[in-house]
Amino acid sequence: MTRFTTRFLWLIGALLLAAACTAPPLAVTPAPDATDAPAAGPTEAPAAPPTAVEYDLGETTILQQRFPEESRFRQMPVRLNGLIAAPTEGDGPFPVAVIIHGTHPGCPVDEMGVDRWPCDSDVEQRNYSGFAYLVEALAGQGYVALAPNFNAEHTFGFGEPDAGERLGQLFDLTMQALAKATEGGDNAFGLELAGQADLSRLALLGHSRGGEAAVDLANNPELMAANRGYGPAAGVLLIAGANVFIDPWASVSAPLATIQSACDGDVISQDGQFFFEGPRLAPDQTAWASSVWLEGATHNGFNTLLARDMVTHGDRPDCATLLEGETQRAWLVDYAGDFLATLFDEDAATVDAARVRLGLDVTAPAPDELYGLPARVAFLASVADRQTVLLPADAAELTTNRLGGAVTAEHAATHFCPKGFYSAQTLPGSEPCQRNIVTVPGQPAHAVVSWEQPGAALRFALPEGAGDLSGYTTLGLRAAVDPASPLNAAGQPQAFSVQLTDRAGQSAVVTTRPAEPALGYPPGVMQEDDALGVRFFTGRVPLTAIRLPLDSFTGVDLSDIAGIALLFDQTPSGALFLADLEWMRP
Repeated sequence: MTRFTTRFLWLIGALLLAAACTAPPLAVTPAPDATDAPAAGPTEAPAAPPTAVEYDLGETTILQQRFPEESRFRQMPVRLNGLIAAPTEGDGPFPVAVIIHGTHPGCPVDEMGVDRWPCDSDVEQRNYSGFAYLVEALAGQGYVALAPNFNAEHTFGFGEPDAGERLGQLFDLTMQALAKATEGGDNAFGLELAGQADLSRLALLGHSRGGEAAVDLANNPELMAANRGYGPAAGVLLIAGANVFIDPWASVSAPLATIQSACDGDVISQDGQFFFEGPRLAPDQTAWASSVWLEGATHNGFNTLLARDMVTHGDRPDCATLLEGETQRAWLVDYAGDFLATLFDEDAATVDAARVRLGLDVTAPAPDELYGLPARVAFLASVADRQTVLLPADAAELTTNRLGGAVTAEHAATHFCPKGFYSAQTLPGSEPCQRNIVTVPGQPAHAVVSWEQPGAALRFALPEGAGDLSGYTTLGLRAAVDPASPLNAAGQPQAFSVQLTDRAGQSAVVTTRPAEPALGYPPGVMQEDDALGVRFFTGRVPLTAIRLPLDSFTGVDLSDIAGIALLFDQTPSGALFLADLEWMRP
């Protein structure tokens, strides 16, 4: 058995580990009845920070269509409860942020490791409560924030579920109740909500398999129909996202950000990156997408209720010291707040500042930290703000680029790697991709370029009329160093130059920065098992951003560029994974 069977192993392991977790006393209290609050006087003190309160909308049943009428599993009993907080200052209605927890046993597990559903509320593990800190922080930033109880979606103790069927019903019932409360109708949420929630401005945030659930909800046309009184989703944020049941390259027609825990000990292949790679390949994608790798972050550190991760990555030097949970969660508060600001804030300057802090400012070099912690990013600009030369989506792009010009390799070898997992045995000729040796999160389609002597180059000709870069600010691409290639000096970074040539024959060359984050040698250890015939790299090798300002290419006519070249003139040899060569603007 190899590490590539982890898709099922981590799911089983997560259930067993989480079963050992017990819910500590909640750090939230019921809100006082709104009618008991004293009237504000002329010397009213500043409002207290929002407090997350437990709500309970009562018990009901949801329908599992796969079971016949006579089955005891067809009508599933559920409780509609969770946490909610609303701003204590400012005038509503406020945008709504829904936080979706991951899959961890809600009811105590039996001798077979199954959490039998339903169970008494006093023994149910309140997995949503681990996000009380985020509910309160977002409410303090101007959002009605809630973390519903989705344990019923994730249990295997009431018949094998159809993926997302329970989720959609739980979500819809909660949103319908919130809509009634904000309209001044029935309100069992425990705080005053009349006129407070603008459900047409809705964002979904999901942790672990809650990230997959957020994508599934955002892509559900029946739930997000205008006549239901909420949505569509204005944006989706995945937090250490997992992928088990839905299309791993599903594309969301709204801005998307995905956070990868670099030292994730649960979703160890950082599968949330799939949801970045999906929009990248979708021909109809128009919204922007971003992914960030937070160094030293763990999977469970984002949820205060959960124990440590299953895997500690003792074979990875970058995971020898992990972030403290409090530090990791404070970082998420900052990141999530800025992500929501890009969706909902009406002040352009505030939005621009948030995008800078998120690492989305294409006019700035790709960051190596966000919010004071080491991190790297990849970014897909909206379709209106980018022009792509090389994606690549297929092998043909290594001979003819996306604008119709020739691609020429000089003293270099190129190879196309299709998306997905494979080996040389399952896909003969794919050896340069190293797909069964090196884990590239999201398993994206990309190119491999390698050179064995200085002076190699990869050139992209631009047809006449296709090389107007004057309305853009930045030349960008994504790259990673292949740690399995002997052409890369172990432990040493890579570097190269980029050349622009205009139709008058003038050229300008810019070299990548020293210690460019995307070109650092990946941390990890190459392991070999002669008995099993297995060789693999223990680290993760994400494709992250390189950005070069176009105004640094002096002396060329940016309105009439004839060619772009990657010049491998900085090291004697090397092998890089490459994708997304394009020019961009803010």
